Amino acid sequence: MTTATRETWIDALKGWGMILIVVGHVWSLSDVPQWYMWIFSFHVPLFFFAAGLTFKPGAAPLGEFLRRRLTTLLLPYLVYALLGYVFYVLGYAAAQLAGKTVAQFGYGLWWPLLGVFYGSVGDGLLVNSPLWFLPALFVAQALVHVIHTHVRLQWQRYALLLALFAIAAGIEEDIKAPFSLLPAMAAAVFIQMGLDWKRTARMTEISTGQRWLWLVVLAGLSLLSPINGAVGLAGPTVNQPVLFLLFALIGIGLSLLFVQLASVRIQDALAFIGRHSMGILVLHMLAIKGVKVVLSIGTGTSLDTMEHSILWGLLVLCVASLLMWPAIAVIERWLPWTLGNRRQAA
Repeated sequence: MTTATRETWIDALKGWGMILIVVGHVWSLSDVPQWYMWIFSFHVPLFFFAAGLTFKPGAAPLGEFLRRRLTTLLLPYLVYALLGYVFYVLGYAAAQLAGKTVAQFGYGLWWPLLGVFYGSVGDGLLVNSPLWFLPALFVAQALVHVIHTHVRLQWQRYALLLALFAIAAGIEEDIKAPFSLLPAMAAAVFIQMGLDWKRTARMTEISTGQRWLWLVVLAGLSLLSPINGAVGLAGPTVNQPVLFLLFALIGIGLSLLFVQLASVRIQDALAFIGRHSMGILVLHMLAIKGVKVVLSIGTGTSLDTMEHSILWGLLVLCVASLLMWPAIAVIERWLPWTLGNRRQAA
């Protein structure tokens, strides 16, 4: 095994998580198969964990911290949420002109626009739905920043973060708070875990043989995740909170081992995806939905049929992926500020 540098394996971890997120948005979420339950049991917690690996709470005062995050997180959110709404309006008009009834456009024109400024996913509120992650990350990092500033003992930090998780889990069915507040409350503990993992780096003390053994054990345990049903942090929907945390941690551990044990070629490929994760995050759902709508109108195949078909889903995934990369390259070169970057790509 060739040991990856820390930066490479962190980027590779993000790349692996992004692959799972994109795949998780291709097929239907209303009739979830068990392999989807497996993906959703840990793929978003993994991304918050990865954010914790590079997080530096206390490096700047809270006001300065929030100002920077406005540029790096909320500006991309607003730009691509509005772009998602424009795509929605164009698709709505195209369906009207074609005389097609497309369920995806059943929310009218005003409700999805409201969703851009509400900042939470569900009920047609946010067309570019993966963007809920950005305000949630903003709030979750702010929570961890404040807790680190005012709470010194580690066990007290985790007690507060787990209490926030429990509150979010307890009221998830009754309240849809704005700005992805509940998902942020549930996710903050994973940022803290990533932060602590970065500081300890215990995995470097484990031999390669032991890593493979743990990989097999965690892979087997992760297959039990469907016993907690279909879950996801976007809602948040955690079902049994203890089981949610357990399987999220198992999936995160499995992912860490997979990335560390992967060949250099696989690590580099995953790291490449990870370095472009913001562009993929903000564009992939627009590409997937756009391809689905065009294929639906062009072939007469319903969206429901596509979302329940492996072959249709693979076609959508391939076409959407091919469309995304040129768009990401153009945006990173000419419009980097829309992704929270101040400088143009070289």
